[in-house]
Amino acid sequence: MLRTLKQHGRVRNEELQLRAKSGELHTVLFSAEPIDIGGEKCILATQLDITEYKKAMEKAGEVEELKKLDRLRTELLANISHELRTPLAGIKGFATMLLDYERRLKPAEKREYLESIDRNTDRLVNLIEQLMVMSSLEAGALSINRNPTAIDRMCREAIEEGRVRSPRHRFVLDLPAKLPRVKIDSQRIRQVIDNIIDNAIKYSGADTEITLAVQTTGEELLVTVTDHGAGIPPEDLPTIFEPAFSYRNKLKTGGPGSGLGLSICKGLVEAHGGRIWLESEKGKGTRCSFTLPLALP
Repeated sequence: MLRTLKQHGRVRNEELQLRAKSGELHTVLFSAEPIDIGGEKCILATQLDITEYKKAMEKAGEVEELKKLDRLRTELLANISHELRTPLAGIKGFATMLLDYERRLKPAEKREYLESIDRNTDRLVNLIEQLMVMSSLEAGALSINRNPTAIDRMCREAIEEGRVRSPRHRFVLDLPAKLPRVKIDSQRIRQVIDNIIDNAIKYSGADTEITLAVQTTGEELLVTVTDHGAGIPPEDLPTIFEPAFSYRNKLKTGGPGSGLGLSICKGLVEAHGGRIWLESEKGKGTRCSFTLPLALP
């Protein structure tokens, strides 16, 4: 403060923390400038206690954050309700057709209806599982069962299943000659990899390449999925891991999604002590990366 006064000749509204006799910290705005009183050089100093103002601003910020969370929850619940109704309507409709017109339907038609019921049932089960994981993450009650895991084998299986889910894409697996076994919950991390690959499939065109790469960097394992799809606008990147992001994206694109996938990925990776982030350039593709510690803390 004295240095500022010497350098600039004055101090304007510098925020300071002062402790009162009671021991309570107060925030004050301090100002000082030289004045001349009867030919004598003096310093006029003032301080304004803004402690209550700061507290009020903090509360206002908390209220705004709560409002934001409430809006996100409302958006998410609206989307989940839609995601539940859609497969249920399909199951109900085809089940009714089978019951009411069993004798009129050809075997091929019956099989088509049963396959649709099976697909929609899988869709419901997947959504319910995502909701259960999200609920456990929010409550801090998700159990992580760590066991030594061959991550290279897990990635090979994920790529093979990706090829089955989307034959129109070219899948590339980039692994070093040798990778250490890592102590993780293999089911949870496989869920993360599958979710990221599914996003790459969903948002990239036919005959484009999707690469799954793994490498060690210091004390961490780095897993990266790269696609050559439409990319993500810069303004969406800060909220990409929010639960309702996919819902808002769906409103723009009409694409499917409960809005839980990347949010769950973030929670599962962080539960392992890792980090997850996304890099993207609109029109050029997206790279989603996450780390896992090689040694437990």
